[in-house]
Amino acid sequence: MSHVLVIPIGRPTFDLQLGSVQVAAAMAMLDSLGVKSSGDQAILIDLDELDDALEAVADPPDLVVVLQATFADASLVGRVEDRIDAPMVLWSFPEARTGERLRLNSLCGANLAAYLLRRRGALVRFVHADPTDPDAIDLVRHAIGKANEPIATAFAEAAAPVGFAVPVHVSAFAGRKIGVVGDAPSGFEPCEGDSDEVRRITGIVVDRVPLDDLFSAADATDEAGRAATTQRILTTMDVADDVRAAGLDRSVGLYGGLAALARDRGWSAVATRCWPECMTEYGGAMCTPMAMLTEDGVPSVCEADLYGAITALILEDISGTDPFIADLVDADTSDDTSVVWHCGVASRQLADPAERPIGITHPNRHRALVNQFALRPGRVTVARLSQSGNEVTMVLGGGELLNRPRPFQGTCGVLRWDQPIGDVLSTVFERGLEHHLGIVYGDHRAALEALAAEWNLPVTYLGRR
Repeated sequence: MSHVLVIPIGRPTFDLQLGSVQVAAAMAMLDSLGVKSSGDQAILIDLDELDDALEAVADPPDLVVVLQATFADASLVGRVEDRIDAPMVLWSFPEARTGERLRLNSLCGANLAAYLLRRRGALVRFVHADPTDPDAIDLVRHAIGKANEPIATAFAEAAAPVGFAVPVHVSAFAGRKIGVVGDAPSGFEPCEGDSDEVRRITGIVVDRVPLDDLFSAADATDEAGRAATTQRILTTMDVADDVRAAGLDRSVGLYGGLAALARDRGWSAVATRCWPECMTEYGGAMCTPMAMLTEDGVPSVCEADLYGAITALILEDISGTDPFIADLVDADTSDDTSVVWHCGVASRQLADPAERPIGITHPNRHRALVNQFALRPGRVTVARLSQSGNEVTMVLGGGELLNRPRPFQGTCGVLRWDQPIGDVLSTVFERGLEHHLGIVYGDHRAALEALAAEWNLPVTYLGRR
């Protein structure tokens, strides 16, 4: 490549200082490969900064390398693809599993971008590697060398004929209602979905309400309800005084409001725009409230993710246990594991019994209340009703949640997949899967295959090449 444009991107709610260290190391590795690059090491955090940087590009590049310094939504990468007619390499960075804050969340940002880019049919290659690791140089060299070649995306297979008794027949979903509170955040295209298409495929009715309806319902929660919710929280987890002072009362109100909406509107599951407004405007985190509603039998998911809520409802109905919709935030090929994580929305029924759950403030927004615990060890099914690649498929995988220390703050666990993690990542990025995957204990893949067949949906198998 004679001219490579390097664009580092990130978000200030994550650790830009650590991201800058990784960007510098990545630039040094590109230099060692003889890449003639333009662009500097400044991490771009919004569309205005990105537009200024793109305006300053004098000569059209032959390749764009986007460095995912920290998490960022897909709007930045989408703008690059809009403005620059060149293939792209998207490079995300691993991070240490310290048990503390998820500082970069780089892999999830790249996953979000992959969904958008693959749906657009963009020429793009993906690298997930530590730029300080000498072995990473071959991965980067290979990605750059292949950037002009399209990626085959024939991952979906026709579902097998129904030869398995589906625990919940497809007719059980017809007419059931899923609530969507607020809109998906900007740059979170995987969370969007067409209500008519959902009803045509599944029979599920989508009921959308504005976020202000949640806030009004939260304000209307009576004192008896607030007291009962607070008691429920404090008897099932430890909550420090400083955490209580950081918005516990507002979080309690949000639970009351969401539960009332679900009850009054007949929702079987709900997807909520949980940030930023719940924390920045109302003053409380939605994580524990959504976890509690899942415990109540109404699966609740983040970021107004409609298809995530459908996935959660399917998994709950088939398994009879609480589902968890999580991000894939780390992958380690050296021990063939990954981390599945979300800020703190997993039901307490999923907690490792060796660890009492605690309530914390949100790792990035610093408002209460968020669940924190390691997921209990055991066999799990991973699934998603997916819109990736511009077709609706059932995504399926499986693995074992390991008896490992909690890798980050929030609710999370270390997962060893049935397939090599490198192959799982290939499916995620080459197919462009959503950043949210559904997890439930037990092996329910045969039932999900049968359900996919009854809905006439193909199946995408995680890690199958």
